[in-house]
Amino acid sequence: MKAAPKQILEFLRDPMKWDETAFETAIRNEVESNTGNITASDELLIGSLVIVVDTMVTAHVRIQDEGATYQYNSGEAPSAWYKIRTESLDKAIKILAE
Repeated sequence: MKAAPKQILEFLRDPMKWDETAFETAIRNEVESNTGNITASDELLIGSLVIVVDTMVTAHVRIQDEGATYQYNSGEAPSAWYKIRTESLDKAIKILAE
C-alpha cells in the first residue's frame, strides 16, 4: 500500500504551508486509486472536503494567533474560531466516511 502524502500532515502541523491545490490533488489521487474513475458524487465530496479543510486551517491559524478562548462581556469562553475548527474537523471526518 502506498504511503499517504506527507504534505497533508504538514498542513496540520504548520497551517502556513496549506496548499489547497496540493491537498485536492492528493485526495483526488487517493479516490482514483481506491475506486477508479471519479464520479459526480466524488467531485462533490472532494470539493466539499477541500472547502471544509480550508475553513479548518483558517480557524487553526486564527487560534494560533489569538488563542482558543475569547474574553466576552460575560467572561472568558471558547472563541468562535475554536468552534469553527471543531465543527470543520467533524465535517471532514464525516465526508471522509463517505
